[in-house]
Amino acid sequence: MVTGAAGFLGSRIVHFAREAGWQVKAFDRVPLANADGVEAIVGDMGDAAVLRKACEGVSAVVHSAGLAHVFGPGAKDAARFNEVNAAGTGKVVDAAVECGVAHIVAVSSVSVYGAGARDNCDETAPCKPQGPYAMSKWLGELKAIERMGNSSGSLTILRLATLYGEGDRGNVARLIGLLDRGRFIWPGSGQNRKSLLYKDDAARACVAALERVSTGASTNIDAFNVSAEPAAMREIVTAICVALGRPVPRLGIPSPLFKAGAALCRALGDPKQVSQQFEKFTRDDVYSAKKIEAALGFLPVVPLLEGMRREVDFLRAGRSQ
Repeated sequence: MVTGAAGFLGSRIVHFAREAGWQVKAFDRVPLANADGVEAIVGDMGDAAVLRKACEGVSAVVHSAGLAHVFGPGAKDAARFNEVNAAGTGKVVDAAVECGVAHIVAVSSVSVYGAGARDNCDETAPCKPQGPYAMSKWLGELKAIERMGNSSGSLTILRLATLYGEGDRGNVARLIGLLDRGRFIWPGSGQNRKSLLYKDDAARACVAALERVSTGASTNIDAFNVSAEPAAMREIVTAICVALGRPVPRLGIPSPLFKAGAALCRALGDPKQVSQQFEKFTRDDVYSAKKIEAALGFLPVVPLLEGMRREVDFLRAGRSQ
């Protein structure tokens, strides 16, 4: 059973699970666009009875439903994030345990490690989430661990790097929009590195986790980072520009000047979160995925340029309709 099955990631999990030979129940608040060969269940995570129905008779649950990509004032709504990402995870796991589900794959985020420059951050690093979204994902992990700890089932937590791809509504899509409109100005040198993950590779990782348990190779509770090889910010921007058919921007603001402006914004209350955006864009965010490669044999297969081309084509097709 896949929660969030009609969503950005969940729909691809359904696709790859079926491709791997799994029978799939699809759970979401909205009907699936294409439910052929899938048992679709429409409901909310707050409805315990519907959740139990969705979990009945299944051997595994992939919990990919969640709240993300909220910008503006809503990005600080901790109560809303906790309701969906923390409490919602607890309810899904409760229903799965009650129904005797053998394995739960919980989709989390590398944001649980917290902000700051990192060099190949692995699963042994302490979790120090910052901000409502990251905190809610960490609390969701803790709720899943607490509820699964006394059961006979297995829990696999997948901490995904920043996702991108068709249907993306996050920071990569926003960056593509700026570059497409010619409104991008380089902050800093662009040499800082980022870990990204194309959505199909993320979905394949979820199915790989299911396959690992089906062959009896799992421990009770484990966590894995999931990421492609890191790329310099300049490589990412260049890949987007190639996909857009636009030149790579040359105009930039030196880091000292940009930092001074960011500091001024903080002093004024930073209503548009300029300082946070600068810090996030210019820092290193690199996460090691060696553990999942060793344990599951999983490696991403979609190159950065190809993934960006697909997202750009999708965005342009949407504007042309």
